[in-house]
Amino acid sequence: MINDIEKIFFNPGDIVKVRHTQLKNVPVMYVVEKVTRSYKHNDETVNSFKGIKCRWFNSNGDLCEEIFSSKDLERVK
Repeated sequence: MINDIEKIFFNPGDIVKVRHTQLKNVPVMYVVEKVTRSYKHNDETVNSFKGIKCRWFNSNGDLCEEIFSSKDLERVK
């Protein structure tokens, strides 16, 4: 039995970063949207959560975009 599961919700516009502190040069990113995928199962459409789409600018000024698990992100205060 699982107790005390902390659910983390992000909204578009939230400022986040990857929570793993052992990484160097972790970018500050902004949340674009929640990403889901749809598939058919027994003639029924099922939606499942895929991740949180984030965007940021790298050191060259290029716009980057990636989908992260919400467990890997934390809000920047």
